[in-house]
Amino acid sequence: MLYHESATDMDASAVCDVRRSALPAGNIVVDETEWRTVPRSREPELSARRVIPTRWHAVAQRTHEVYAETADDCHIVKIVLRSMNMRLSVAGRTVQDGVVTPGTVHVTEPAAPVRGLFRGPYNVLHLHVPNHLIVECARDMPGHQGTALRSEATPANDPAVERLGRALLDADQVGGGFGQLYADSISIAIVARLLASAHKAAARERSGVAELARWRLKRALDYFDANLAEPIRLADVASAAGLSRMHFAAQFKAATGQSPHEFLLRRRIDRAQEMLAGTGLSVVDIALSVGFQTQAHFSTVFKRFAGQPPQTWRRWYGGGTAPPPMLN
Repeated sequence: MLYHESATDMDASAVCDVRRSALPAGNIVVDETEWRTVPRSREPELSARRVIPTRWHAVAQRTHEVYAETADDCHIVKIVLRSMNMRLSVAGRTVQDGVVTPGTVHVTEPAAPVRGLFRGPYNVLHLHVPNHLIVECARDMPGHQGTALRSEATPANDPAVERLGRALLDADQVGGGFGQLYADSISIAIVARLLASAHKAAARERSGVAELARWRLKRALDYFDANLAEPIRLADVASAAGLSRMHFAAQFKAATGQSPHEFLLRRRIDRAQEMLAGTGLSVVDIALSVGFQTQAHFSTVFKRFAGQPPQTWRRWYGGGTAPPPMLN
């Protein structure tokens, strides 16, 4: 069976300097009344080198089309918090069209026109990151000078950024100035991780590792989905994509930001969440149906991705509320 189941140093001054600036009034993570838009009352925080988190979410089943343009003085980091069906276009180029999974991350560069079409419920965290904060963070990381956040042709999936994003939602529960410091620290951690990922991606490009072609990627994803309940060997999925194991693994990670192993686990947990929410099957039956050999292993992996054990997640979801934010 295939798959039984980095820290970046930077100067702490960026976090401390952000803490010294004036604290905002009201919630730290604010709901967006307009897609990807910062409330006017919080715009001065961008010049104060503070990341502003906003949330775009709804449970409505209707199709909703929106348009925005990224400000000149910031990048926007999008972190998907639930599976949803959408189309995202940046500067007239379609970036994503179809189902996106939790942990999908995309960066929009300044002054970029963006159009979104949401087909049903959605839950997205947007981080509005000042340009000069990105420059400062990159300057403080040895060997990363010149590294920049940039839009990628295909959104990547980063479970660590997803966990940090969910933890950020809990900032208002911390309270007072500590809540703002908590939020600022997590925001800086997300920026640092994305800068580190961008640096590694640039190194891969220099090494000549190409991304998996779209048609090969589709074949691999179709193979995963069709065989989730079965043991999957790396050689089998590589063969489905028409490549050797070595070339497939490297190109798959270049295209998705994840190893085939991590991607397969994420896919299995997504399917398990659908079954937990939509069926009355027992946890052990669901575990077996998505390719885990034991309930214990399934529960361990599920908690790593979803933040709670399967039984807890099902109780929250069945109660009509979103699961609580992850703290680890």
